[in-house]
Parts: sequence; C-alpha cells; structure tokens
Amino acid sequence: MTLRLAAGLIAAVVLTVSGPALAEDAPPPAPAETVLAPFSDHYTMLVEKPADVVWAHLKRLYVDGERMRQQGFSVSQVTDDPTAWLGAVRGVVASNTSRPQVTIMVSGIDEKARLLTLMIVLENPVPAYVIHQVTADGPDASIYQTIIQTQWPVKKPDSGELTPEYIREKMQADVAFHNSEVAEIMKREKAVIEALD
Repeated sequence: MTLRLAAGLIAAVVLTVSGPALAEDAPPPAPAETVLAPFSDHYTMLVEKPADVVWAHLKRLYVDGERMRQQGFSVSQVTDDPTAWLGAVRGVVASNTSRPQVTIMVSGIDEKARLLTLMIVLENPVPAYVIHQVTADGPDASIYQTIIQTQWPVKKPDSGELTPEYIREKMQADVAFHNSEVAEIMKREKAVIEALD
C-alpha cells in the first residue's frame, strides 16, 4: 500500500456530534451528520521473485520509510513516542498543506513468517491498519498479500436518516472503488519488484 492510497482511504472528517450532557435535563445530543463506517481492502498476487527479495523490499519501503522518500517526504525515525516500541518513521513535507505529515508505526514484524503489520497515521481521526505478508511459491516466486483496514466517512443524506441500508449502499460503491485502486497499485508494485536485481 502506498501512502497515496492511505491518504485516499482516510479523508479528513469533522463529526458534528454534541458533547455529553452535563445536566439531567439537558437535551439529548444532536444526531451525527457524518459517521465513520469500517471497511477493508485486500489483494493477493504472484510475484516472480524469491520471497526473501520481496520481504526485504517491503521492509525498505515501510520500515525504513523509502516509500515516503519516493513521494517527496523528508523522513526521520520517530524517537519522541514511547509507543513506537517496534519502530516508526515520520515523513514531513512542509510545502504540502493537505498532508504535511505521515507516520508509519510498526505494530508487528515476524521475520520467519515474513509478516509486517503497520499503523499509518495522517492528520485525521482514523489511522489505516495494513498487513503485508510474503510466502514462498517455490525458490523463484512468492505470493504477496496486503490487507488494509480503516474507516470511511458517510454523510447523512439530505432527506433522511443514516440507516444501515443507506450506509451499506454508499459503502459498496466506495469499497469497490478502493479495491480497484489497491489492485492498480499492487500491479504497479509487482512490476517494480520483478525489476529488482
């Protein structure tokens, strides 16, 4: 998953929900005008490179921050957050007012299973959780799978309420779009990986 996709997955959302009532006779909170609905993307592909080559490439991209460097971010290790206990990198682009900072925190890394889990944090309320796994498919090929989980904003319709049926209808189109975006990104990544020495 690229940071471009992560930015697409997580829009800046302002929820219009009242705070908790302070008195028993206070009016109930106003209904939400926007809710965040959970969804996931996933993609699996065969890559004509040994699993160890693909695994090393993924760690360079996300653990070392190379993906953010490719996108013009100035990247540094996160040293001011004790919750980055498995490591994290922060990318900053001062000239980008819409996405000046991205943090990729490692939430799990298993060298034997070639399993990397990440939390990608942007300037909005919902991080994206990403799982990458590489398994060998013989000595010269591998299966590369990515799974992304996050939430997506759904606005209340102009006439009506936010119902499960309405959200399902809206989310089906959004999820289909995001799954197609992930597929395109992964196809481009396959070409990059297969061109590695």
